[in-house]
Formats: sequence, structure tokens, C-alpha cells
Amino acid sequence: MEKPRTKEMPALKRMTKEGYEELVRYQEKKCAIIENLHKVHMYPVLTVRANYPGVEKNNDITRLINAEISKTIGEIFKEKILIHEVYETPEGPTMFYVVKGDARTLKENSIFIEQQHDLGRFVDIDVYDTDEEYAVGRIELSYEPRKCFLCDRAAKVCAKEKSHPVGELVAYMEEMVSQYLEDHDLTLK
Repeated sequence: MEKPRTKEMPALKRMTKEGYEELVRYQEKKCAIIENLHKVHMYPVLTVRANYPGVEKNNDITRLINAEISKTIGEIFKEKILIHEVYETPEGPTMFYVVKGDARTLKENSIFIEQQHDLGRFVDIDVYDTDEEYAVGRIELSYEPRKCFLCDRAAKVCAKEKSHPVGELVAYMEEMVSQYLEDHDLTLK
């Protein structure tokens, strides 16, 4: 039997007070962007970002995931997309879409992408309806919460309890992205 390969875990940065404050400011800005898009276009807003563990969220992997998911969103929603904007944020590259349609149906389609696309488990697609304060939730549509990358527990529980070292999550994600690139004859730019 072949001995398992061991990979050295990358050195990871810790969240600083300044980084946390920047994240809080961004959350406020994100809400303002969504509110403005609602006011101008009167349609639901989808936000898409790679769910990359750790602090360093703006990287080639998150950009690749967003680019690949963006292709699928374009194929599924086609002419329903009115606006597509991309921002580099403390949460990583984040795409904002204004999409014609019913928010719950759009969330159903988003869940389909998250569950069926090879990189879907590494992306969060949130749908904000024009007259609601919070995103349409998976539970609201009778879907189970997202699962952890490494175990069968709910991802939010593992994240809150810090059940897995960030380095293990990053290594798993990088391995799966490498496999995706190989399977689709792509390279990381």
C-alpha cells in the first residue's frame, strides 16, 4: 500500500482588529450596495462569493471559483440578468447581480448551482428580495444547511466551533480546485 502524501500546511494569517473593523465596514457597504440596486432596478439581488477559509480571501482560487460560477449563472439566468458588478472585498471577490424574477425561485436555482456544480460547494450564493431585510434562506425553502467541507456536520456549526484547522480546510479546497482544473483542462491564472 502506498504511503499517503503529506502536504505542508501554508502559514495562515490571523484576523486583526483592523481587519475585523474593515470587514464590519464592508458589511455596511454591502447592504448599501444591495439597497441601491433594489431602489434603482426593483428586482432581487444575487451576491456570489467563494467561501474561502481564513483571512486571505482575495486570491487566484477565489477568482477562479467566481469566474466558473459566473459562467453557470450566465447560462442559467441568461437574459434575466440586468446588472453584473464585481468588487474586491474583505470577504474576497464578490459578484452582485440584479436578476429579473421571483427571489425564491432564484434561490432554488442558486441552490441547484451550489449542489450540482463541481465548485458549487465552495461558493455562497445569496438572494436578497426587494422587500426583505435578510437573504432568502435555505431552511425557508426546506433545504438542509450547507455541509462542512471535511465532515457531515453543518458548516456553520463547524465554523463556529472551529472544529477543523483552517489549513486543513484550505488544503482540501485547493486539492478540489486542482482536480477541477485538471478535469476541465484549465489552468490557474
